[in-house]
Amino acid sequence: MTQAKVETPTYPSTLIKMTFTVAQWVVRITGILALILGLLIWTESGLRSLVPIHMLIGVVLVLGLWLLAATAWQIGVPPGLAVGAAILGLIALVLGLTQTSLLQDSTHWIVQVLHLIVGMAAVGIGEMIGGRVRRQKLAASTGS
Repeated sequence: MTQAKVETPTYPSTLIKMTFTVAQWVVRITGILALILGLLIWTESGLRSLVPIHMLIGVVLVLGLWLLAATAWQIGVPPGLAVGAAILGLIALVLGLTQTSLLQDSTHWIVQVLHLIVGMAAVGIGEMIGGRVRRQKLAASTGS
């Protein structure tokens, strides 16, 4: 009677790779949607009813960024980059949820611009992590 061999998964596992890919696409798609909605809300005062949807999309973006950072860390991205993405996600979340109470009246545009920059930076750091993982994969496949 022969025993069946149990294969150990190769690292990173297929589940981690798939989670990473899904998280990266979540960050990309929600980043585009949040940008479009945010600009519409900012420029068209009649579209204030879209704010809750914009906020929900922003929260999903941050959750996707945190998942991306966590899986990237497991794949071998430098810890500083993964931690930086997590911190930037936290800053984006806090700023987004509190921006209506910051710098009221004629100076509120400063908070809006800062929110836009931090949100774009969150998507950007997600892309930086994706690029790093792609380069690692390429280097591993060529044996470098």
